[in-house]
Amino acid sequence: MSTRFVRLLLMVGWIVLGGAGVVRAQEPTGSLFPNRFTGRQLVVTTGHDENRPEYRLLDNGLLFYREGSTGAFQQLGQQPKDKTLEWFRRAEQELKVKTLTAAKPETPAASVGWKKGKTEFTVAWADKKDAPDGYRDFYEDFLKLFPKKKK
Repeated sequence: MSTRFVRLLLMVGWIVLGGAGVVRAQEPTGSLFPNRFTGRQLVVTTGHDENRPEYRLLDNGLLFYREGSTGAFQQLGQQPKDKTLEWFRRAEQELKVKTLTAAKPETPAASVGWKKGKTEFTVAWADKKDAPDGYRDFYEDFLKLFPKKKK
């Protein structure tokens, strides 16, 4: 075998393996369904009724929507990794969603939740003016991630 041929094979192998690694790095990891996802999730709900919409951001960046707590999830897109990390940082560090103790209304108008596996923390409020500090802004900004037809 000539040196040129060996170099050519090495270059082709390097391109194929390098390209496969790049493609693999962009795909979300873990389950693609929120009800089986074991990573972190941000869950936002709106409205009083039984079929109130639910919006989710998984820590792999996938965005989901469903009507009511028993409806099927619909994937609506994916956030870049840096923006996804920023959303979780806001919820965990600024809002302290895992440690905040707030009165839970009987019929919440909105809620923001954090979930990982079977562990779940939720902060709910009955009226926009009753939302804990920072939660109303977080809630409104979070809903902007989703298409208007799903709000």
